[in-house]
Amino acid sequence: MTDGPTTGILSEMTIEEVEALDPEVVVFGIASTEPHGPHLPYGTDTYQTETVVRRAVTRANEEGARALMYPTLPIGNNVNFKAFPFACRMSVRTLMNVVLDVIEAIEEEGVEKIVLVNGHGGNTATLTATLREHAGRHGPGGGAFVCMTSNSGAIPEEERSLIEHESNHAGELETSRMLHIRPDLVREGELDEFPIQLPGIEHLREDHVTFVPRWDGYMPASAGGETRESSAEKGEAITDAAADWIAELLIELDAAPIDELFPFPERS
Repeated sequence: MTDGPTTGILSEMTIEEVEALDPEVVVFGIASTEPHGPHLPYGTDTYQTETVVRRAVTRANEEGARALMYPTLPIGNNVNFKAFPFACRMSVRTLMNVVLDVIEAIEEEGVEKIVLVNGHGGNTATLTATLREHAGRHGPGGGAFVCMTSNSGAIPEEERSLIEHESNHAGELETSRMLHIRPDLVREGELDEFPIQLPGIEHLREDHVTFVPRWDGYMPASAGGETRESSAEKGEAITDAAADWIAELLIELDAAPIDELFPFPERS
């Protein structure tokens, strides 16, 4: 058997190391491969997700947890990117079935705690429905406990406030992260303020109205917002903060005993 601690990165481990870890929690990142303007690579979402999950799992295990990082899924839902070339995509039903199959495979290994880390906004509704579909396949207390967070939603407010120009795609936040994670792939000469266009119908701008936006209408450059204030220092701070938050979640899940009402207390 292996000696010493393991980082918990499945793709880098041997069978003996996996057996020795005997993971209590498995983390599965789900990302995307899509255009991010003239300054960032198509793999931006996947690079961010893999980095945050890797750091979170490694840090949790350094604190005594037994977490395992599953390989990150690099393709998600991108039906609204069809106007742009090679925006990789699978259908809503296919993504649901892929994630459900992965969850089932992890359950068959005896793992009862699974964390999904979403790295692409277009996946959110599908993955939320997937959690309900999984719950519906089991009776009360049956199946693994599955929860979901995101590599951006896990950023604490203090670090998020470092971002001066908000954007939900290829803006200052993502550009700063990539300047930290893969600066070699950032075309710094292309940094600019990219247009974000709102619907012409005022009521469609409200948060409580939902529709699938055509990205070539919403962000014609496939990126949106001001990026020239981006920095590797901001990227490191927000990436580390998100990883720390998820690591704390993994540590808590690892230590919590599973019972029928998990994660709620047993009835007195």
